Amino acid sequence: MRKFAICIITIIYLTITVSASFADIQINDVYAKNAMVAAADKRASEAGVEIMKKGGNAIDAAVATALALHVVEFNASGVGGGGFMTIRLAKTGEVICLDYREMAPASATKDMFASEQSKKERWSVNGGKAVGVPGYIKGMFYALEKYGTMSFAEVAAPAIRLAENGFSVTPLMSYLISDNYEKLAEYNDVSKLPFIVNEFPIEGGKILKQPAVAKLLRLFAEKGPDVLYNGVVGEAIIHAVNNSGGSMTMEDLKNYKTFVRKPVYGTYRGYRIYSVPPASSGGTHVIQLLNIMENFDVKAMGQGTPKFAHIWAEATKLAFADRSKYMADTAYTKVPLKGLQSKEYAKTLVEKIDRNKIADKVSAGDPWKYEDTPQHAYIGGMGSEYISTTTYSVVDKSGNMVTATNTVNNAMGSKIYVPEYGIVLNNQMDDFAKNPKSVNAPEPGKRMLSSVSPSIVLTPDGKPFMSIGSAGGPRIITSVAQVLMNVIDHEMTMDEAIEQGRFFNQIGTLLRVDLGRVKQTILDILTLEGYKIDFWDPPHLGGTVQAIMIDPATGVLDGGADSRRPGAPVGL
Repeated sequence: MRKFAICIITIIYLTITVSASFADIQINDVYAKNAMVAAADKRASEAGVEIMKKGGNAIDAAVATALALHVVEFNASGVGGGGFMTIRLAKTGEVICLDYREMAPASATKDMFASEQSKKERWSVNGGKAVGVPGYIKGMFYALEKYGTMSFAEVAAPAIRLAENGFSVTPLMSYLISDNYEKLAEYNDVSKLPFIVNEFPIEGGKILKQPAVAKLLRLFAEKGPDVLYNGVVGEAIIHAVNNSGGSMTMEDLKNYKTFVRKPVYGTYRGYRIYSVPPASSGGTHVIQLLNIMENFDVKAMGQGTPKFAHIWAEATKLAFADRSKYMADTAYTKVPLKGLQSKEYAKTLVEKIDRNKIADKVSAGDPWKYEDTPQHAYIGGMGSEYISTTTYSVVDKSGNMVTATNTVNNAMGSKIYVPEYGIVLNNQMDDFAKNPKSVNAPEPGKRMLSSVSPSIVLTPDGKPFMSIGSAGGPRIITSVAQVLMNVIDHEMTMDEAIEQGRFFNQIGTLLRVDLGRVKQTILDILTLEGYKIDFWDPPHLGGTVQAIMIDPATGVLDGGADSRRPGAPVGL
């Protein structure tokens, strides 16, 4: 009976190989001739475009967008967190990465989250011990002063207006506040939280004003980032952290540095991909995954088919096995980056993929063979990355391109709010491994592992092609890679590529898919093949992509904003 069922399902599969996605997925590409911002909230996109209308470049607009997101998506990113930004400068063609990732305070120890008490009380998730030294505002100032053309006061103006005049709260924001209400009440006086009204979370559709955020942004405009790293804002952060069980000092803030990194680089069917290096693992493993998939005829498989899903699932398991073993802050650990990005190494991983069988257990490969230095042996380990992150893409009329991903880690971060200045503090320490023997264990000044993958893509002949990034923890890596394949292999428009159903498999037979974006017939076949299907619900848990594609022939911009989240591209 089982064989008969498989035969019937196989016949169905043959009729849907070319197009397995739903016909009723809403595609909303936005086109523009001059410039564009694609962010996870339309009001932030509008803020960036407003700055470009006033003569600012893509970097000015990127900072304005980030600051507006601090106001309208404070659950996901902002001054209390950190991130990475990838920039391509039109004048020189140079691509650089800014690393303003949080770092561990000097009080961090390798075993700080290893005890049973720590695990039971979730020290790495909630409260002061979970907070890493924030780098966000230093990153924003560095980007603006080095590559922008406008002052902080000018680019902060739209965000200040949103904070003072207020904005309509989205249903998603209301849900996230409600979902975290208990912990917010544990670590804060709820009467001082602007998004708690009469002891209840603010409802979707209500207007939220944040005068403390407006005050904060004006302080930065007047006094610069030192007001946080060596001033009154920093003192308020330190008080909030230490009052909630943490151990952070002003010296930790003073010692924070933004770094300019050389991007990791790879190609997929000739398209040139630049992305962020460690302490983010994202760029490296996007390239590794595409190196693996380049050995398969993805176009012939069809988008979202069982055949593609299986090969993709096996590829992702191999990449995540390597990520778990080898990835960490390269200032503290030698990481085999050259090997992980090697096409020859990818071919050895392809040989491990059985086209007809699900691998139950997958071990890391040996990328050291493709390095110029001796092999290092050590224990890897990932943290528990969550999904409250935001990403955005910007292209200006001169061809400058920016993509950035900023985060406070969990929704509402550590659940600590600094009421004087409207800051949600991150819980990025949870991205360290709990095993003290891991290369990704906490250490003073160390940057915790990340998955963010803000990437710049050029055509095979070097023309600007795409600015892309995603939110979603480890699903960032797989979301960016799948969207790139949808565009390059299946020749989809930007938003069409973003809206397709996606697959995620990190270990064993558990295959996570988008609820309502993959046909039941596809799921039936995958179930018969041995996969256990799980759905992301709410849908934003599966990753949310914001991206802009540039037509190499006409220069027309095609923007897509993931409908799994209430974003929208805005063009000029």
